Amino acid sequence: MTVATLFIATPEQEESKRIVDGLSSSYLSSEFGDLDSLVTALDRQPDLILCHQYLVEEQQAEKISEFKTKSPNSKLLILGPSRPMGIQIAALKNGARGYFDDSLPIEKLNEALKLILHGEVWVERHVISGLIDELVDVPTINEEQQHALDTLSPKEIEVAEQVSYGATNKMIAKTMNITERTVKSHLTSIFQKMGLPDRLTLAIFFRDLR
Repeated sequence: MTVATLFIATPEQEESKRIVDGLSSSYLSSEFGDLDSLVTALDRQPDLILCHQYLVEEQQAEKISEFKTKSPNSKLLILGPSRPMGIQIAALKNGARGYFDDSLPIEKLNEALKLILHGEVWVERHVISGLIDELVDVPTINEEQQHALDTLSPKEIEVAEQVSYGATNKMIAKTMNITERTVKSHLTSIFQKMGLPDRLTLAIFFRDLR
């Protein structure tokens, strides 16, 4: 019987050890303390990736896209403390297979990983309801948002669309044949015009427009 491979990325060594010890009989586990080492190792194409929310919190869409690009068949579960429904939904929309509350027992984590390995998702029930609501309801743009969209230049719109697909600044610069500094300048202008706080919010907003 083939044992599934599991990559565990968390900055907490004690947590990593607890997970490995608790799942040792179920998976071939590899541990990583940071994203760089995890991404480098993704050439090995693990069956499952368990990544702590702290490592991807500020650039979730971008990082998950990077995981999927390097190892498209790996199934990703985000691990972390209890988070609002919006963050859990964003993880799913960005390509993760679920969000696991790290206060739950190791037996529940094993259950979650098995479900994800077989194509299911793992999130709290109310999150599934919220996600369904989002998918069913066609997003509408109010007058203020439409006015803000109309103020974006063609280059700014192109940058925003690239962000919604998970592209990094370096990737955007290469695609558009501009410098990374220019990409950052466009993003700053977009955030100001749209009244958006960060890259993740921008990605979700433009993804919903597609």
